[in-house]
Amino acid sequence: MYDESCLPRIGSNIRLLRGACQFNQQQFAERIGISQTHLSNIEHNNVQVSLKLLVRSANVLDCTLETLLDRKAAAEWAQAHDAEADEQAAGAESERGTETAAAETDEQAAGAESELFPETVAAETDEPEQYSLEEVRLLLKLLQAGKIR
Repeated sequence: MYDESCLPRIGSNIRLLRGACQFNQQQFAERIGISQTHLSNIEHNNVQVSLKLLVRSANVLDCTLETLLDRKAAAEWAQAHDAEADEQAAGAESERGTETAAAETDEQAAGAESELFPETVAAETDEPEQYSLEEVRLLLKLLQAGKIR
């Protein structure tokens, strides 16, 4: 049997991970192709989330489906993401002190954009969002086993 008790936690996990990535609801909703109202309903557990939206969310957040479904995994991911963002910010401040604005090239700017917004690059190349069969199987196993409570 599938365990539906994870459904209410998916919304709060999405909200937690979205916040860790510093997306507001409008920004995140646009990236996954839904309205801000629908995202709010998801985050407040007023609607069920489709697998398609889970996959899109995981792609935008750059996390696994398990992270979206499991509260502990989501909290750990958010902490790791925050620590990584702090390190990158400290490195960027250090670099800014030694480099001038004129030294930045168009190529570096394009590379930074693709790192910050990988879904934009995917959208520009019209490549479909993909998850491995293994990740989808893991999702199904987690739901079936009722491990997510």
